[in-house]
Amino acid sequence: MTKQGKAAGQFTISNELGLHFRAAAMVVRTAGAFKSRATISNGSAKASASSVLDLLTLAATRGTTVTISAEGDDAVDAVEALGALINRHFAE
Repeated sequence: MTKQGKAAGQFTISNELGLHFRAAAMVVRTAGAFKSRATISNGSAKASASSVLDLLTLAATRGTTVTISAEGDDAVDAVEALGALINRHFAE
């Protein structure tokens, strides 16, 4: 699952509204705290974790399993923080 400078994990969106605008903004804010470049994918659709508009194109509704990937010096920490945000249901 992890290599030096790379990390990935799968997480299920479980909040009622899915990855909506406010939740996407929280993802961008969280991703911005890390040097690593993070992406989130939903099947073949892939989005930068630093772009609200990209994230909204994923159409990740409740029950969707997404893959979070990161590359960089703090990739593992970035994936863990973004995954924790999803697991906390975006504080909803």
